[in-house]
Amino acid sequence: MGERPLSHQQLAALLTRAQGGSEEAFAQLYRATYRAQWTQARLLLGSDALADEAVQESYIALYRNLQSISPPQVLVAYLNRTTFYVCQNLRRAETRHTRRSDGEERLAELPDLDRFAQPEERLADRERTERLAEGLAGLPARQRQALVLRYCQQLTIRQIAQVLGCSDSTVKRELRGGKAALHRLLGGVLPVFFPLGAALRASTAPPRRQLSRPAVGALAAGTAAVALGLAALPAPAIGEVRAEGQNGVARAVVSARGAKQVWLAAADGERYPLVEVAAGLYEGQPLPNGSYVAVAAGANGRQDRRELTVTQADERPPEIVESRGEGGLIALQLGDETGVDWAGCYLKGADGARIDPLCTQGETGYFDLSPGSYRVRVCDVLGNGGWSELTVSGQGDGG
Repeated sequence: MGERPLSHQQLAALLTRAQGGSEEAFAQLYRATYRAQWTQARLLLGSDALADEAVQESYIALYRNLQSISPPQVLVAYLNRTTFYVCQNLRRAETRHTRRSDGEERLAELPDLDRFAQPEERLADRERTERLAEGLAGLPARQRQALVLRYCQQLTIRQIAQVLGCSDSTVKRELRGGKAALHRLLGGVLPVFFPLGAALRASTAPPRRQLSRPAVGALAAGTAAVALGLAALPAPAIGEVRAEGQNGVARAVVSARGAKQVWLAAADGERYPLVEVAAGLYEGQPLPNGSYVAVAAGANGRQDRRELTVTQADERPPEIVESRGEGGLIALQLGDETGVDWAGCYLKGADGARIDPLCTQGETGYFDLSPGSYRVRVCDVLGNGGWSELTVSGQGDGG
């Protein structure tokens, strides 16, 4: 049995109270959502200790960002997303080790919240969770991530594709492959016709280090004390934001006070960190053209934002200025304001063979070519590349 899950409306009401400063409401939020977050982390990481660490970071992030979660109904989605990305970071940090205090080690001695469950039920739940975790750990990373996002977080195919940076068809293929592998593994625990989604969502057996109510209250109180200390720090404030260009390279210049970190957030989710070059002055380059949001984050977790548009970056490949016969060779002159990168320039004839310049001088390359049509690969020092066409009408004559 255990505690009845709260509805999204009830969770939203608790979040609103927590945003108003109620520590008890935050503790209730923790108790109501911890189990599902821990299970997702356990399935992704395959380790109780790492799952504990991931969930701890997720709830610290939740506490620090309480005021920015709006509308309150998106709480579960926020926690799901935060836990997923925290797990991704922990998986990449191979050298990290679990750090626990004596007090945290004693949490293993605390009883499970679900005191009324039958021993057989608890054993079956734990066995199912362990088998699922083992099975997921043996899957390729993308299959594992797709399964957890689909069946634990209830994301759509399109949303999963956006998170994983792949196509819808790739997500569907990974889901089919992962489901087939898990059904084969779980044949001894669940019938093969048992829905995988139900199995994953049902695998919410309490972790061995489940927090008791006093421990939850202590955690909330301790976190609140830390938050009060952070709130006393100055809030970040962005002043001037501008984009500059030089030799085809664009850079951002941001002035900000009270900032611990400053970066640019692009529309595609890419983050471009800025470096403090003087007191309160931050710069970063190179930047592609586009729309950005300059973000200044303070030590207290607060942020200030300003929009920025960059148009100064040279994103055009070199152009063919002239082709002429010179000393029995074809001299191909390219033009680009940032300079030509001849290491990335070559020709291709009708047979597809690559033809490199015999020598180069400035923006001119010399080729030994027979009459015919050629494709010209051009590239500048900034990496902007493209293709052009060249026709040689006679030996030593450019067209």
